[in-house]
Amino acid sequence: MSNPYAPPEHRPGTPDDARTDAPQPQDAPVWPPAGEPSRAPVVADQPPADPEGTARATGLTRLFAVLVLASVLVATLPLPWQAAALLFALSAVVVCVRAVVVAVRARSRGLVPLLSVGLVIALSWTLLLSVQLALWPAQQDKQECLEGALTVGAKSACETQFEKDLDDLRTSLEERSTGS
Repeated sequence: MSNPYAPPEHRPGTPDDARTDAPQPQDAPVWPPAGEPSRAPVVADQPPADPEGTARATGLTRLFAVLVLASVLVATLPLPWQAAALLFALSAVVVCVRAVVVAVRARSRGLVPLLSVGLVIALSWTLLLSVQLALWPAQQDKQECLEGALTVGAKSACETQFEKDLDDLRTSLEERSTGS
């Protein structure tokens, strides 16, 4: 039995190779058909990516990732330290914008979409941290209340007080906006 995986030139002939009804190589269609002009796709001559610029953009991308990670980790700390998370997030946004500019100038096509998505995520995270820090007094009171709460009822009372503080803050902001 012949090896079906062997290249055709090394495979011994089989009775199936001698078929007379099989199409011959000269019968194969030619593309494009004779008489029609060839319509090869036109590709714009794009200059190649700058390796040094791509390396700088890659380094900035790593720094961006470290800053976002630091921001997320610092945001899990107790309240006075959570303010540093906003600083890390703002730094990450600045570094990401710089990385996008460097990647575009270096014509590094793979980094630009990645950094654009990262920039949207970093901006959203920065907005979230800003809103959290705007609620600093209510969060500080909740944090202090939860530190002393030993029972489920005490923790529930802390949550209820926090919601009341948020409602009071919202009401005062609405009065300022309509009263001015």
